Amino acid sequence: MKSILCLLPAMLLVTAAADAATVAPHRAIYDLSLMRANEGAALQSASGRLAFEIEGSTCEGYTVSFRMATRYRPKEGEMTLIDTMTTTYEGPGALDFRHQIQERVDGTLRDDNRIKMTRATAEAAGEGTISSKPGETFTVPAGALLPMQHQLRVMALGEAGGGRDSSVIFDGSDGGKSFRAITFVGREKPAGSLAEDAANPAAKPLQGMGAWPVAVSYYPLDGGGEVPEYQVSFDMYENGVATGLVLDYGEFALAGKLTDLKLLEVSNCP
Repeated sequence: MKSILCLLPAMLLVTAAADAATVAPHRAIYDLSLMRANEGAALQSASGRLAFEIEGSTCEGYTVSFRMATRYRPKEGEMTLIDTMTTTYEGPGALDFRHQIQERVDGTLRDDNRIKMTRATAEAAGEGTISSKPGETFTVPAGALLPMQHQLRVMALGEAGGGRDSSVIFDGSDGGKSFRAITFVGREKPAGSLAEDAANPAAKPLQGMGAWPVAVSYYPLDGGGEVPEYQVSFDMYENGVATGLVLDYGEFALAGKLTDLKLLEVSNCP
């Protein structure tokens, strides 16, 4: 099963103010449940928890720590627990990128990898390495966006009233592979208009803020099909907190409800 777990934190790195190029550091926890399952998925149920923490600033770079543990119960057979932990660092100017992942299935380590990528300028091609493939390198296309760069563009769309963006993205979620990300940002929803958030005590820090509906679809760069490999959608608040998560794996989709939120200390650049 292709994982989109590492793409979600990329989509949650949102600028608090596009012109200031800053991020609202925060720690958020979501409860996950099965939203939809096609017949081919053969899933009876799915549940779990997603937690992530973002810290940093434009001058020191941004670090995201992410964990998602989900239990999948098939219509036939035993339940499976998939536990994924990642840490991602994006350096100042988007010149340096590091991504570490550990994934366990029913307690057995299935993936333990470290990815590094550097480039001379934000517009130049990058060269990267993967710890599981010593001696090999991969290339990130010139002009590819790292997660924070992409979010600046997404935020600008929201501030401008919404729209569509097409960008090449590299986030380390699939080794050295880059994606074509098609993003749609809707018009701002007024403060208090999201009924589920208004009734959710965990979303209290979001009162008084507007939010933009965001949907992102990821396609292979080789143009190998009209159907995206995976999709992520959510409501993005002005301070960067996301609610109403939907993680769409194609054959099934998970919904994420915000259950805890803590705004962290802002790290100011000198």
